[in-house]
Amino acid sequence: MWIPVVLLFNAALPAAASTTNDFIATAPITPELRASLTHEYEIVAVVKPHPGDAWTRLAKRISGDAAHWQEIASYNSAGPNLTTSQTVRVPFALLRPELQQQTIRALFAADRLTGAGWRHVVIGNGIEGESLWNIAAWFTGDGANYTAIRKANPGQGLSTRRGDVIVVPAQLLTAAFRGPREVEGQNAASTAAEVRESADDPVQRTSAHENAAETAVVEAVSVGQPSLTYERKAGIPYAVYRLQKDEALYSSVAIRFTGRVYAKDVGEVLDRIVKFNGIEDVTKIRVGYPVKIPMDLLLPEYRPAGDPARVAAENSIRESAKLAKRTRAKNLSGVWVILDAGHGGRDAGTVHNEVEEASYVYDVTCRLKRVLEKRSGAKVWTTTKSRSHAYEISPDDEPEEANDHVVLTTPRYKLDDSVVGVNLRWYLANSIFRRALRDAVPPEKVIFISIHADSLHPSLRGAMAYIPGERYVQGSYRKSAEVYLARAEVREKPVVTHSEKESLVAEGLSRDLAESIIDSFGQAGLKTHPFAPVRDNVVRDGREWVPAVIRYNVVPTRLLLEICNLGNGNDRTLMKTKKYREHVAQAIYRGIVSFFEDKEPAAIPVHVARGR
Repeated sequence: MWIPVVLLFNAALPAAASTTNDFIATAPITPELRASLTHEYEIVAVVKPHPGDAWTRLAKRISGDAAHWQEIASYNSAGPNLTTSQTVRVPFALLRPELQQQTIRALFAADRLTGAGWRHVVIGNGIEGESLWNIAAWFTGDGANYTAIRKANPGQGLSTRRGDVIVVPAQLLTAAFRGPREVEGQNAASTAAEVRESADDPVQRTSAHENAAETAVVEAVSVGQPSLTYERKAGIPYAVYRLQKDEALYSSVAIRFTGRVYAKDVGEVLDRIVKFNGIEDVTKIRVGYPVKIPMDLLLPEYRPAGDPARVAAENSIRESAKLAKRTRAKNLSGVWVILDAGHGGRDAGTVHNEVEEASYVYDVTCRLKRVLEKRSGAKVWTTTKSRSHAYEISPDDEPEEANDHVVLTTPRYKLDDSVVGVNLRWYLANSIFRRALRDAVPPEKVIFISIHADSLHPSLRGAMAYIPGERYVQGSYRKSAEVYLARAEVREKPVVTHSEKESLVAEGLSRDLAESIIDSFGQAGLKTHPFAPVRDNVVRDGREWVPAVIRYNVVPTRLLLEICNLGNGNDRTLMKTKKYREHVAQAIYRGIVSFFEDKEPAAIPVHVARGR
C-alpha cells in the first residue's frame, strides 16, 4: 500500500520550504532528501538525484530495493532515463525504514518509542490536528488501523488537537518504528537470517524487515496451546486467560479465543471484554493480567470439557474423520477438479486501495488451471469464464478486470446479480459431479475449490480455508425462480438434500484437503492465518454460517479458500505481484497433489536370525 502523501517537484520546494506559512514543519533528512508536513497533514518529500544516477541506483539508495525503480518512475510520470535536472517524488511507503523514522522524528520532535508503542504528539496548528487516519497510515502502513489506535486511546476522537498524545500500539507498528524490545525473547540470529533470506525474493518480502518484525510479534502469541481456567458459577460464566509477554488484547484474546476476524466483529468483542474486565487503559495491561472472557464468546474448542458446544464439535470432528475415506491418485490421474473464482462481473468482491478481489482471484484460478493441466492427469472444470480474455494470464502484475465474466451454465449466465451467480455456481458444480459419477469417477476423486481473498481485521495476514461443518449443511434446499429454472443444470435436479452421513463425510474429506493446502502454503513460505486457519463455519455479525457455494454443494470434498487478507497492507502489496499469485497457485496445486498422494505404507522391518 502506498501511504497517502503529496510529493512535490524540487522546482517548487525551495520557496515552499523557506516559508513557514506553507508548511507546519519542514526539515532536511539527508543531503539529498527534504521532508515537510503540509497544512493538509500530508508528508511532502523530494529527492535530488546524484550526478550520473540511474533509476535503479536511486531506488536502491532511497528504498533499499532497486526493483522499486519502476514504481518510483511511474509515480513521477517519467520515462526510463533519469536526469539530474529533475527531482524525484518518492512515496513515503517506499522509503527505507530508517529514512521513514528519521522523517517522522525530524517533523515531530516530541515523538518517541515507549514500551507500549510509539508515542506521537500532535503538532497541528489549525482547528484540527493530524487525523487518526494519517497517524495510522504513517506508523502502521494502513490508515484503516485507525480503529485499533482509537481503541488503544480511550476517549480519543477521530480528529485531534495540538498537544494531544496518541499511543500507537507496538503490535501495529511497521518495522521503521519498532524497537529491539519488540523482539525480545526471540532468536535474534534466526530473525536476522530470515530477513537476509527473504530479501533475496520479493515474494517473501513486503519489505523483508517488516515481515520479520511482524513475525516476531504475531508468532510469539500463537506458539503453544493457551491455558484457560473457568468460572462457571458466576452470574455470567467466564474463562480466564493470563496475558503473556508481547501479547495484545485484540489478537491474543479477541481474535484467538472468539474466532472473530472481521474488523467490526473484533472491535465489538474487544469492547465487551474491556467493559467486562473494567479495563480503563488497554495500553497499560501488565504481563500476567487475568483477562476474563464471557463463556458465550468462546469458540467450542476453548470451552471447558463437557460443555455441550465443545462436545458437539469434538463429536463432529471425530465422526467425520472416521467416515472420510481418502483415495489415492498418482499424478492426480482420474481426478476431477472444479475451480470457482469468487465474484466477477458486476460484483468486484472486496476492494481495498483499488485492488479488486474478483480480478486477482480469477488470475490465481487461471494460473492454477494451467499448472494442473500441464503437470498432472487431472481433468479441470471451471464455473466462470471471461468472455473477452478466456483463461489468458496477463504478463503484467496487474491482471485484466474481471467484469465480463459468465457462469458456465446452459445457457450461460452473465454475472449481473451476485446472489444468482453464487447459486448457479453450486448448481453447476453439482451437475459436473453427477456427470463424473456417470463416467464412473469415484466420488472421492472429485474436488471443488472456490478461491477468494478476504477482508478481515487489518492485523491479520495469510490464507484461511472454510469447509462445510456437518451441523450447518443438513437438510434440503432449492431455488425456484425463473432465472434458475431456465438453466439445464438446475432442471436436472432442483432440490439438494444432505443427509447426516453425507454431511459428516464431506466435513472429513474437506478438512483433510483444506489442511493439506494450508500446510502447502506454510511449506512454500506463504502466510497463513495465525489462529485456526481451517474453519467449519464463518463467524460474522453474531452469526455462524457456511458460505452458500459450499453449503448447497454436493461434491464431497469442497472448500472455500481465502488466499490472503486484502484488508492487510502487506498481503495486498504481495497480491499485486504476478510472482506472488503464481506462488499461491503452485502452493494450492502441491496441496491437492499431497491430498491424493499415492504413498504405500512403510514396510515393517523383518529381523532374520543369522547363523554362523
